[in-house]
Amino acid sequence: MSEPTVMYALLALALGVGAGLVVLVIGELRWEARNRLPRCTTCGEHHHRHAAHR
Repeated sequence: MSEPTVMYALLALALGVGAGLVVLVIGELRWEARNRLPRCTTCGEHHHRHAAHR
């Protein structure tokens, strides 16, 4: 293998690893947003959706 081919292979590997990390981070952020308790627009507290206000 010549030197430029090795550099292109390393660049492709680095781009693949970077893309994989981006996918993992986005998945983690989506999971956190889905499982976070929402802030109520009525009272401003954090509780489950459709909670009774007493």
